[in-house]
Amino acid sequence: MGEVSPLNQLYARYRAQGFEFFTVYVREPHPGEHYGPHRSWEQKLEFARACRAQDGIQTPLLVDDLAGTVHHLYGSMPNMVYVIGKDGRIVYKAIWTDHAEIEEVLENLVLADRVRAQGLRLKPSYTEKITYIPADYAPEVREVVFDRAGPKAGEDYRRVYPSTR
Repeated sequence: MGEVSPLNQLYARYRAQGFEFFTVYVREPHPGEHYGPHRSWEQKLEFARACRAQDGIQTPLLVDDLAGTVHHLYGSMPNMVYVIGKDGRIVYKAIWTDHAEIEEVLENLVLADRVRAQGLRLKPSYTEKITYIPADYAPEVREVVFDRAGPKAGEDYRRVYPSTR
């Protein structure tokens, strides 16, 4: 969950099966003194390039406009994940990256393509669930992000999610 490298692995594996992957840089998920809210388009591009390099993002990186138009249209959360089917319909949406769940969705889409190729009909099924993750999940990853952004980022997070230890 929450790390870029497993997404890179999914990208490498599923791109060969006809899937396209994009990372949309919308805003800093944890703004701090070093990486705060964007004050100009040039700064947003600079931050997006830094994010790509620091996180090792291998997918094409798209940058939302300064007003955050795409961000607002797709839910306004900093780590949203969407899988969009060939027909343009959203088949998966989550506010946190769960790589195993994404892979399951992609495998289901591959299966659907195989079934359609055999001339069989498909019907959609819909699932909605709430998944809980610990606020202290992957502290080593989170702290790298906070250190990069600046001390305020960590302080803000800990204020919202105080440690239970």
